[in-house]
Amino acid sequence: MILLSRSSSFVLLLFLSTMLTPLFAQEVAQAATTEATIEKGAQSNTNSTPTVEVSNLLERLVINQGKGPFVQQKHFSFMSVPITSTGHFIVKDESALWQTEQPVFSALLLTPDAIYRRLSLEDDYQLLTDSAEFSAILSTIFTGKVNEDDWQLASSNNNTCLKLTPKSGQLKQLFNQVDLCLINEESTSETNASKHTDKSASSASQQRQITLTDSKGDNTLIIMTLSNDDFSSADLEAVKLTPNQLGNVNDS
Repeated sequence: MILLSRSSSFVLLLFLSTMLTPLFAQEVAQAATTEATIEKGAQSNTNSTPTVEVSNLLERLVINQGKGPFVQQKHFSFMSVPITSTGHFIVKDESALWQTEQPVFSALLLTPDAIYRRLSLEDDYQLLTDSAEFSAILSTIFTGKVNEDDWQLASSNNNTCLKLTPKSGQLKQLFNQVDLCLINEESTSETNASKHTDKSASSASQQRQITLTDSKGDNTLIIMTLSNDDFSSADLEAVKLTPNQLGNVNDS
């Protein structure tokens, strides 16, 4: 079960509120440098066996390898028009690149143990946080790999959506709910079947919708479209962090 320090919780809350707007990302990185005690919370959760529908969704949602464009809309209750950003993503095993290109550039590199970001292609990556717990939460969102210890799970929308409700008090401070949905799976599967493609090709062309509802009731809507294109050597290198790409820790 995820137990976040107060500083890591603050980092994650700001990140999800802004989805790494560059100015806020700098503030987040600075805030993450302060150590805090771990708040365990008085809670005991009884793990229940997932239903067949939920188990099936858990399998279908996983991205072991994929890439494509995304569109992201942040809806605030005090704004009539959402803040929209676009870019592309690459997922490979437990690592992911989330690169926003419009309206401003920022690149988020997720590894199993840390999160890095840079504000231009010419910049080195800077450490945003080395919290493995933080990485695990974002991995759930970007790769569809859900830790069942941290969420109550239910299927919805004719078993095309997985509803995640946080179990821990700390996650509840960040989310009311997360919805992971496959929004064109049926038509995609039919198209690929007609081309005699295999299962991996079918999953690679899926489109999914992610809705993050925070504790204030604001939500972020993300549409990820997984391309059918094969991975290039550049794609594989993009999700690796080499020493020459890494700047001094906590530099801004």
